[in-house]
Amino acid sequence: MTWGGWGVSPAAWVVELVLLLLAAGGGAAGAVLLLGRRTGTWPDGPEGDRPRRILDERLAAGEIDVEEYERLRTALRSGSRPAP
Repeated sequence: MTWGGWGVSPAAWVVELVLLLLAAGGGAAGAVLLLGRRTGTWPDGPEGDRPRRILDERLAAGEIDVEEYERLRTALRSGSRPAP
């Protein structure tokens, strides 16, 4: 049995519709992820500033002093791990 006069079964139309919806959903999800990381709204982006914010919070809470803060901040900028 054909549908639409093109010799295509209704099952083929359903499969095509499902694939189209999956592709559209994947594109939309990709756009959200890309824009979220690009605009800096992603909480832990690939090069996010979360470590610096944690360091700022530790200084504000009095857990570390200014000298320790500066030493750790320099280590974060250089990408090296500070000595304990």
